[in-house]
Amino acid sequence: MDKLMQYWTTKKPMILGLLAGMLLGPLISGTMGWQVSSAFLQRSVHAAEVKQQVAFCEMRARAAVKEPGKLEYSDRYDLAKVWAKMPGQEAVDSDVVSGCTNGLAG
Repeated sequence: MDKLMQYWTTKKPMILGLLAGMLLGPLISGTMGWQVSSAFLQRSVHAAEVKQQVAFCEMRARAAVKEPGKLEYSDRYDLAKVWAKMPGQEAVDSDVVSGCTNGLAG
């Protein structure tokens, strides 16, 4: 029994430190911003996709119409709606249409 108590006495600080690290580690790293949630990752990827698709939409719309900046907002919106649909997509992303419409204004 004494041997077991001696073993526990020598290993106790290491075990308690390990447990504290397991409990506090995720809390500290989450607070510091070192963790990325799946929702944040999905929003970031979607924003990057939209940015790239807006660039393609603007390029294609400007090739179809010489000066899209002179069009009314509704006409730019309709033009963007035509060119915002990317190959392989079944539906148009409203974020891409909105970004393309605003991009064609300038």
